[in-house]
Amino acid sequence: MTTGDFARLFGTTQEDIETNCADKIAVKDFRYRLLEGCDHDEVLKNVLTTIDSGELTLAGPEGKQRWEKGWSENLEGLESCNFDVSQLVPKYIRKNQPVRLDQKYVMPVDPQFEFNWYSIFREWFFKTYLKDVDNIYEFGCGSGFNLVVLANLFPEKRLFGMDWAAASRDIVNKLATVYGWKMEGRLFDFFAPNKDLKIAPNSAVLTIGALEQTGKNFEGFLQYVLDSKPSLCAHVEPICEWYDDKVSVDHAAIRFHQVRKYWEGFPDRLQELEREGRVKILKSKRSYFGSLFLEGYSQIIWKPVTP
Repeated sequence: MTTGDFARLFGTTQEDIETNCADKIAVKDFRYRLLEGCDHDEVLKNVLTTIDSGELTLAGPEGKQRWEKGWSENLEGLESCNFDVSQLVPKYIRKNQPVRLDQKYVMPVDPQFEFNWYSIFREWFFKTYLKDVDNIYEFGCGSGFNLVVLANLFPEKRLFGMDWAAASRDIVNKLATVYGWKMEGRLFDFFAPNKDLKIAPNSAVLTIGALEQTGKNFEGFLQYVLDSKPSLCAHVEPICEWYDDKVSVDHAAIRFHQVRKYWEGFPDRLQELEREGRVKILKSKRSYFGSLFLEGYSQIIWKPVTP
């Protein structure tokens, strides 16, 4: 992958990438092999077999204990390894497997290809969209993986890690204590937003691979955000509506998305609110990059409109 490839996938200019990310791209190996013919068919077959296995976990409120267990494992790893933040990498970012790029499967040379790509994307995304706010609220913050990067990029900002899992809250608060970061963990449930929890002025709302868990039940959270009037809302999520069902790799992602009951309807709802004059959509960008099963890095940037 070249700097031009990164610029295209991020939705920016090559000059921007060369200014902010070229040195980081240069030290990682972003070579890959396009999977064609039998190699492509074998990957697609395995993906579809997994989707049809009946063994995939489902999004929704019933999954709370599963996430509590998962983030508890990250918390235990963090404490047992002297608060080494590498223990916070979510287990769903997998090594040494094909990834999807430009609606095709490719096999990376570096087993850490997706992690390295995401690390560069994430730093660019944060610097580009979150630099001008005083406070950042990450909803569905999970292991605190992203908050660590935010704390190092913006030590002057106040950070809030919001999650329905107590283990997630505890991770964030322990990181704040150990490293002296200006961050706080709080409990927050997408399915039952606490309207008494206020968002401070000049704040950004951030979600990364979190709203996917709400399925069609995102309206309560959306209304909470509209009422809170943050300066910016930034989502990095899988968007089912942006796939092309005529492309086999996209078709598999649609099926995966639907079987797991991931969120749907959000882009249309946001456009409806824009027509009503209640929000302004600043960016909608499909990622055209993702893991074996879906593209999890598409961008939606918007802000409420104050009458």
